[in-house]
Amino acid sequence: MFSYILFDLDGTLTDPKEGITASVRHALKSFGIEEPDADKLTPFIGPPLRESFMKYYGFTPEQAEEAVGKYREYFSQKGKYENVIYPGIPELLRDLKAAGAHLAVASSKPTVFVEDILNYFGIRQYFEIVVGSELDGRRDRKEEVVREVLWQFARKGAANPSSVVMVGDRKYDIEGACAAGTHSVGVTYGYAQPGELQEAGAEILVRNVEGLRSVLLGSGQGAWQGAWRPDAEAARDPHACSGAVDGRNLYERYRQPGKGRPETKASRTGKAIGACALAMLTYFGVNLAAGTAVLLAGMLFYSVVPGGMSQSVYNYLLNLGNAAGVIAAFLVCFAVWRREVRLRPGVPTDGLSLVPMAVLAASLAAGLNGLLSLIELYRYSPTFREVSEMQFDTPLWLGILSFGILAPLGEEFVFRGVVYGRLKKVGGVPAAVVISGLLFGLFHGNLVQAVYATALGIVLAVVYEIYDSILAPMAFHAVANLFVYLVMDQLPFGGVFASLPACIFFLVLSAVSLVMMVKWQKSRT
Repeated sequence: MFSYILFDLDGTLTDPKEGITASVRHALKSFGIEEPDADKLTPFIGPPLRESFMKYYGFTPEQAEEAVGKYREYFSQKGKYENVIYPGIPELLRDLKAAGAHLAVASSKPTVFVEDILNYFGIRQYFEIVVGSELDGRRDRKEEVVREVLWQFARKGAANPSSVVMVGDRKYDIEGACAAGTHSVGVTYGYAQPGELQEAGAEILVRNVEGLRSVLLGSGQGAWQGAWRPDAEAARDPHACSGAVDGRNLYERYRQPGKGRPETKASRTGKAIGACALAMLTYFGVNLAAGTAVLLAGMLFYSVVPGGMSQSVYNYLLNLGNAAGVIAAFLVCFAVWRREVRLRPGVPTDGLSLVPMAVLAASLAAGLNGLLSLIELYRYSPTFREVSEMQFDTPLWLGILSFGILAPLGEEFVFRGVVYGRLKKVGGVPAAVVISGLLFGLFHGNLVQAVYATALGIVLAVVYEIYDSILAPMAFHAVANLFVYLVMDQLPFGGVFASLPACIFFLVLSAVSLVMMVKWQKSRT
């Protein structure tokens, strides 16, 4: 039996057809569109409304936003109650709760409506957590909803996502579960099109509430394990789970390689490692190619200019190429992986928790750099000395742009957004924090920066986890880089940071700031 169970609402716990289709008709009518056939509007059940209005009726984003407002005019007053709870659901929830399961609702519907519907049917008391979208359009993707539920469970001491199951009737539920790293059960009594749940990668399908009971309460546990990690006995018994639909096909697919085969832990880990390697190679390759192209173009230009090219000009072109390379690499990586990196804050944040984060960034950068200078680690890294000389010969504006702004954008998107995000799904938070930090250190290619970047990368992953938005480690990284570049490298008194008392002071300040940051940020949730 699974201890943490997430339920979709529409099409899984309740049948919302009458209320949703009536609300859609009300919205369409405001645009002069009549749609008497409710069956044509059932695709609106499940996905975000804005997407559906644009997809099925060709609305512009502005029209879709207006249509959502008209939809809610009807739904908030009447449509949400034109709903029917599926027979057997209250009893299933009661028995799951009695058996010790922790239940949650993860819906794309606005949270305020979800709460009203659950209270209307008298089942709200079974759920510890209820998460939906926001009325302003935030958190409307199912992946975002599932991750928010997991984050709230984590605050209560829940296990990692691999011990959680998401139950839903549409591909969005299954895809959201997959993106968040949880197990998934598809229910075919909802509104999925034929084959939709299989194509989305549902690990097991059930045709009715009794089948769902069999899987979630334990009598179908053997069948679940057969679908997730099948053995010979499970493969020979396609009817092990009562109520399972297409169970025979699922097991056949596992025996026969091909589309729809359920993933094993090893295959998921392999895919995660492959995605991490691809992201790092893409960032490095595009950066190198674009930077080299700018450098060569500049060298070609100066080769025909009277006086030729000095070392200073060469270093300038080298830094300009570095900036261009970072921009190009970031844009390419953003285009490929933007959907799996959390850009908008998923956790409430205010200025209070940002103050210790900024102090932590500056003090950690000062303490670590001072310590590395104090032990003279640079003596063992000629490459680092070359990099430092190039940075010293960079115009201030270009150094700020390149080291203080562009580098944090690109590196954080790849190493925290993609690499840490993928590793977290298969190995959990602690392993992902350490491994992503090590990879970030190795990426810098010299001993001094490897040691510094590994320690910084570990803290950056913690910051990403706490604030649940890539914007947080980007800002943290920018503050750390700018402090080192402007205060420690550019100002004449920068050498004072390389003393033992200064190192101790800044490292202690870092520890205090970390505690305060965590404390103040948690107070917001």
